[in-house]
Amino acid sequence: MSAAFDRDALLDAFDQIGRAAVEAGTKLQIAVYGGSALMLASNFRLATEDVDIRELGTDWPEWLSQAVTEIAAKNGWSATWFNDAVTFHLSPLASHDRDHLAYGTFPRRSEHVGLSVFIPTARYMLALKLKSLRISDFDKGAQDMSDAAHLLKVLGLTDVEQAIGVLAEFFPRSAADADKQRFVLKRLLAGDTAIDAPQYPRTDG
Repeated sequence: MSAAFDRDALLDAFDQIGRAAVEAGTKLQIAVYGGSALMLASNFRLATEDVDIRELGTDWPEWLSQAVTEIAAKNGWSATWFNDAVTFHLSPLASHDRDHLAYGTFPRRSEHVGLSVFIPTARYMLALKLKSLRISDFDKGAQDMSDAAHLLKVLGLTDVEQAIGVLAEFFPRSAADADKQRFVLKRLLAGDTAIDAPQYPRTDG
């Protein structure tokens, strides 16, 4: 079983990828999704097992493949800890400028930038979480529901149809047949989230 990792470990990994990019004389820009984005930029997700990125569009350069492999071996992480499988689940209606936020550049504390990381906005992240409720297994579903509950509070949404409206912005087909989402949202909005003041993005850097 692969080891889970926390925010500090992921930031260190991004530093290593950033340094590898600088040494290769190039720059890499990625958008990070799912639990890894929440772990980086929220105060309510503490660990994850992989990093979901948008498809790079070309074959991975050798320097990136090597860096990712070295990081996995050093930390005992899955060989697929850094992957673009999430691309299939992203919304074609989402735009980079409107629906993503700049998170940071790597390596940190360096005048040279090799890696720039972006994360989805809270609205887009909530839509992704609500869409994933349709296909989640029990364990992942429980985590997705917890994430969704915190994002609802971040966005100040208190009504089921408000949340379905967010889903419709990005996934109109899912919103048109959202019985499961409505059932889950009623439960989430009737309960308390684990953290009274969830943040996304977090403000402590």
